[in-house]
Amino acid sequence: MRKELIDSMVETGLTGQSISSDQALQLESFTHEELDYLFIGTDRIRDQFKGDDVKICSIVNAKSGRCVEDCSFCGQSSSFKTDAPETELMSVEEMVAAAKEAEAFGANEFSIVTSGTKMDDRKELDQVIEAVRRIKAETNLETCCSLGLMELDHLKELKAAGLDRCHHNLETAASFFDKIVTTHTYEDEVKAVHNAKEAGLQVCVGGIFGMGETFSQRVELAFSIRELGTQSLPVNFLKPIDGTGLDHLETIEYYDALKTIALLRLVLPKIDLFVCGGREEVMTDQQEQLFSAGANGILGGNYLTTKGQDPKRDIEMIESLGLRPVGSGTQESASKS
Repeated sequence: MRKELIDSMVETGLTGQSISSDQALQLESFTHEELDYLFIGTDRIRDQFKGDDVKICSIVNAKSGRCVEDCSFCGQSSSFKTDAPETELMSVEEMVAAAKEAEAFGANEFSIVTSGTKMDDRKELDQVIEAVRRIKAETNLETCCSLGLMELDHLKELKAAGLDRCHHNLETAASFFDKIVTTHTYEDEVKAVHNAKEAGLQVCVGGIFGMGETFSQRVELAFSIRELGTQSLPVNFLKPIDGTGLDHLETIEYYDALKTIALLRLVLPKIDLFVCGGREEVMTDQQEQLFSAGANGILGGNYLTTKGQDPKRDIEMIESLGLRPVGSGTQESASKS
């Protein structure tokens, strides 16, 4: 076992610094035994910077389908024939109601997600702005939106309405991006992140793993996200959807998924690291291990086009580990109010 290497990596992480790229690349060849030993250390890093708190984010698919982008993983792309729903933008009341439901089951953050390249229709944008304003006024939730390649001025309007955070994934490494998306560029994704930062928003940036990328490309993406200086990182594992460009792939292997979480924690020791899409399919009945690997948050409830685990089971899992869900709808939060 490469115990000395693993101990060195963990000690670096505990100082809040990133491991080196060379060290990160060595994770690829770790045995299961070495990974199990590493997870003891990544659990310490998570505890060092995040304590016992586990954040729970919830999303609403506020506008679905008919997207002109050709993202190979996405069931909402008009390039593919899938069973994904096609809906117009929800009303303000529907978005607010979804937020209140999320708060009730224990979420501390709520994100409005829409399909399409970006939200630039004035009527639709005004609906989302009003929904954000209402959610801030009527709940204790942190607000987030995932609206595509947004313009700076529109992001400033959302910020003024009370938006806390903007979510925008890079999806994958720059060197692999054109294998996944051809209708816009990796540079377009980075610009959207910079726009959100310039608007004064916190930014949530991650990717999807298991799309055929190499491990070195996962390392590349991890360091790219680090360079952007963002606050949250959602980890998604590909769920191959029939009819999409990646429906021929298999779901990522369990230890490979945990290794990816550990990589991200070691490169970004202080970031809020959420495990989101693909969690149930990849982790099945061993989901508690994601926290040892370094995660301190999950996406609770349903996803964009697929169902998620019962939120009650998520809360029970978190509490059974001696951890504390920090959602504003939980008993812990209520006792502080």
